[in-house]
Amino acid sequence: MQTSKLSVSLKLAAVSAALAVCGASYAASTTTAPAGAPAAQESSTAAPAVHHMHKDGGHHKHMRRHVRDTAMWVPGYGPLSKSFVQSLALNDKQTAALDAAQAGQKEARAERRNARKSAMKARAEQVKAGKIDPRQALKQTEDAQEQAHAQRRKIDEKWLAVWDTLDTSQQQKVAAHFSERAEKFAKHAEQRKQHRQQSAPAVEKAAS
Repeated sequence: MQTSKLSVSLKLAAVSAALAVCGASYAASTTTAPAGAPAAQESSTAAPAVHHMHKDGGHHKHMRRHVRDTAMWVPGYGPLSKSFVQSLALNDKQTAALDAAQAGQKEARAERRNARKSAMKARAEQVKAGKIDPRQALKQTEDAQEQAHAQRRKIDEKWLAVWDTLDTSQQQKVAAHFSERAEKFAKHAEQRKQHRQQSAPAVEKAAS
């Protein structure tokens, strides 16, 4: 009974952790930089995700590869790779919806890059002129966050439109894929936990 409860707990933890990492990576990839805002504020949304991923290099490098290889995004659950999307055998209508979502994502990333360049240029000019305005920078940051949220929501609607075009068998295949991914995550988490427990006595002995 205890083993069964542990397995369920690990799976739940795996799903939560996987979604958190994917969501953070996605948010960081679509967040626009506030023009003229300090560097620390500009990167505040991405920093937690990077810090978290560095805690466990192996798994989180794998998660970053998932994000880079994303061909489809399921809001609230995470990315699907190009090879997996190909296995869904999308029809023309589904492919058109997918292309529209990918184009929206690409456009959002381009806007983010342009906004970052503008922010860097504005900061450099302000510092060079010896005129900085923290209140203005804070207002710009807040405005940029609101714009980023609206932008992410707009893109999510495109991904939801893709999801709605999938038939029942395709949606079930996606659900099974996420379930398998969560089980693998739980298995790796348990292996890492056991490894840490086995390594602890040797570390303590060496320290003494």
